[in-house]
Parts: sequence; structure tokens; C-alpha cells
Amino acid sequence: MELFPAIERTARKYEDERGWVQVLHESERMVLKRSFSRAGVFRGMHIQLEPSPQVKLIRVVSGRIIDFVAAVDRETPDIRHCEIGPDHDWIQIAANLAHGFYALEETLFEYVCDGRYDEALERSFSILGYLEKQCGIADPLLSPKDRAATPIG
Repeated sequence: MELFPAIERTARKYEDERGWVQVLHESERMVLKRSFSRAGVFRGMHIQLEPSPQVKLIRVVSGRIIDFVAAVDRETPDIRHCEIGPDHDWIQIAANLAHGFYALEETLFEYVCDGRYDEALERSFSILGYLEKQCGIADPLLSPKDRAATPIG
């Protein structure tokens, strides 16, 4: 048995044309992930519902993103965004907010989800209209899951 095993050697890694996502650690209480996204990729908007909500702690290791959150528990969802880079510290995303980001350039991103992952409780929302109207972002590169998400905003 190796005393100090490297996480990356055993991490699950999922790759496609957008980049990759690595699940570095997962337990009943938390998930640690790292992702690489090419410029023009949009990941999100995702939220996990009760009884397994997740608070997310995020940071940009390298690159720049426009980060998005949305309060989707309202009749008219409240969507907010800001630009984030490696000069920012860890940022906390509340469990009641859907979260996503748009990679302005090649970006290495890390996140800790406080709470176990439950695919059955995850919901995806699309903010493509908001992206185009508010941010001038048309036709971002999306996963099939994000392309099929419920539109808001």
C-alpha cells in the first residue's frame, strides 16, 4: 500500500470536445472535482434539490470565466453573473442557486460540492437567451445534457 497515493492516478476522468472533468474524490458528504474547458464552452446551469442539496466552493486555477448563478425557485428566475479569474479566492455558491460558467479562454477550474451527489436530484437549466442578450455570447459549446435543459431567463 502506498502511503501517499496521488489522487489523479485513480480519479475518474470524462473527456469530450469541450475539455474534461475529473472526479478527484467522492464520499457521502462531499465531491471534489477539477475541470478543463476550452474557450467558448458553457458548463451549467446545475442545481441539486432536497434532500441532498449541495453548497459549492469554486475557484479558477488558470484562465478566465464568466460565472453565473440563478435563483430558480422564483416565478421569474434571478440570474446574476461576474467575471472570475485566478486572482479571485474560493467563492461559495449557496445550495439554492443553480450554477454554471462560460470559459472566456482555456480554463482550469476546481470545485468542492459540500453534500453527496445524487443524479436523480440534479436539475439543469438553460440560460442561452440570457447569455446572448446580457453577455453577447451566442452559440456556446454545450454538452447534450445542457443543450436539452429547461430554458429560463
